[in-house]
Amino acid sequence: MSLSRFHNRYLVVGALEDTIIRFKLPEIIHSDQGSEYGSVDFIAFVKIIKARISMSKKASPWQNGHQESFFGHFKLEAGDLNRFETLGELIEYIYNQVYYYNNKRIHSVLKMTPSEKRKRYTV
Repeated sequence: MSLSRFHNRYLVVGALEDTIIRFKLPEIIHSDQGSEYGSVDFIAFVKIIKARISMSKKASPWQNGHQESFFGHFKLEAGDLNRFETLGELIEYIYNQVYYYNNKRIHSVLKMTPSEKRKRYTV
């Protein structure tokens, strides 16, 4: 897990490192055009793992609509993240929000929770 009080190149490189330790190497890494994703460090790391970079066009959030929707709701519901007194409190909040999003919330199109859909349609 990669956590930081700052959204910068160290955070995104750390998150990518953690991801490739747990999962197979990605072929493509998609992001927006944030400076952290255009940093020399991030681009060099992506080249080392032999992945390709895919970036949304500038001012085109709909190109990655699912992620934009999640983070838009997350930021709105979370409010000021600096209100947490410890990193542990922040981690607990994030875990609970992601768990709720992935397991408990009713998806407006599916009319069921994501976990119900997985159970129903997993072979």
